[in-house]
Amino acid sequence: MGLYDYNFCHNLLYGGWDSGIINKLQDACNEIQQNFEQMDLENASVEEEMREIVNEMITELNRLINDIQSTHFR
Repeated sequence: MGLYDYNFCHNLLYGGWDSGIINKLQDACNEIQQNFEQMDLENASVEEEMREIVNEMITELNRLINDIQSTHFR
């Protein structure tokens, strides 16, 4: 039996309550969104530019999460 069996890999990705890689990436998405919402941006063009950057970051993290979740372990 190898070190990296199904249970090891599954626990690494999903862990417990807040310890798995997937949970950490989802937390990062939420924190990025919250930080953006808390910014005091007075300039509308800067706000729109930051919104695009934040949305792109969240989209990339969600793609990464989907890629990781599509990996199947034996």
